[in-house]
Amino acid sequence: MRLFVIFVACCLGASANASAADISSISRLAAGPGNVLFVADWKTARVHAITLPEAAQKPPGAAFNILDLEPLLSKQVGGARITVEDMVARPGTAEVYVAVSYGAARTPALIVVTSDHKARRINLKAAKSTSIALRDAPTTDYEFWRETPERSFTVTDMKWRDGEIFIAGLSNQEFASTLRRVKYPFDSQQSITSVEIYHTGHNLIETRAPIRAMSFATLRGKPYLVAAYTCTPIVTIPLDDLKDGAHIRGKTIAELGYGNTPADMISYTKTEQGRTEDFLMLLNFERGASVIPVSQVEAASAGPGIDKLVPFSQTAGLDVTPAPLAGALRLDNLDEKSFIVVRRRLEKDTLQLVTVGKELSFRLTDFVSEYAFPEYRFKGDTFQLTNIKPRQDMLLKDEGFADQIKSLE
Repeated sequence: MRLFVIFVACCLGASANASAADISSISRLAAGPGNVLFVADWKTARVHAITLPEAAQKPPGAAFNILDLEPLLSKQVGGARITVEDMVARPGTAEVYVAVSYGAARTPALIVVTSDHKARRINLKAAKSTSIALRDAPTTDYEFWRETPERSFTVTDMKWRDGEIFIAGLSNQEFASTLRRVKYPFDSQQSITSVEIYHTGHNLIETRAPIRAMSFATLRGKPYLVAAYTCTPIVTIPLDDLKDGAHIRGKTIAELGYGNTPADMISYTKTEQGRTEDFLMLLNFERGASVIPVSQVEAASAGPGIDKLVPFSQTAGLDVTPAPLAGALRLDNLDEKSFIVVRRRLEKDTLQLVTVGKELSFRLTDFVSEYAFPEYRFKGDTFQLTNIKPRQDMLLKDEGFADQIKSLE
């Protein structure tokens, strides 16, 4: 009888619904199918699926140049100081959803922002939604470094793929690092897999520290999760291995640098000179960003992996390209042409929401160089006319500064 009661209680905990009005924190967002936006609430250990109003589809090419994002967001919460928790783009709409917390109580709010510098707070109390409770959520009241609750790592990243939400974070089990799979529309079922890795910089098998950023890649015809951990080992995990109750070891394929916390990872495709290639963009809090060709991930994952210490300050396993995205907090695909980035512009100490072209992964208008001076002319320099001006013209147009394109005269 006691086992039956426990079973019923667990099922009720997984299936009992709560509305978006009950959201008490937001750690991660994920764009789902159609008009669905997933919101992870670490305080209540739930994931909510909010149905957004219909929105018109927009062609690629929206240019975000919101260089004063903080007051725009603060105005939506009564002028309070805000902290950005996460950001995602709603596919095809040029709408960007920013989750913030504000005030002494760190009250959560969800705000939609558009490229015309308009912002609107989503009324969570009125939003149509469903939710699911996450099984075996952390119950400890421990705080890292006296300020960060362990429970806040219940959901460290969350991504939608083929009818499921994949949720990285912690559980209350002995092997705390956990990957959950939850089908949507929600039912009472969810898969929980504990994950361990060999940490190349720490020379340690780690079972507690969670995945901090993740995305997906097809490797040798099979679906994989590619994950980044603190300090920064890169790990591949076959999706077929993520089964309820399993304990698995991810394959460590690279070490990308000590003293770093991954912030985001997204997959994208780029076509250049007639060649289309798949990439991962890994955004980091301490190290800017890294462009990772999926072909390299595939080759590294086909090997035995790394099982020996990578000496302090060295990298190994992947030959990545640094991207100039220092100060970026969150990153997403806005459309086929551009990333959307929430960043703290270090030079000006301002919070900004801007587009960054996928072609070169930087904003020309961030820099004042020889080309920016009004006296500079491209005329008569074959190299500049062939290699530099076409790219600069493209970036100026994409960034919303077409009026700054220099003539050939």
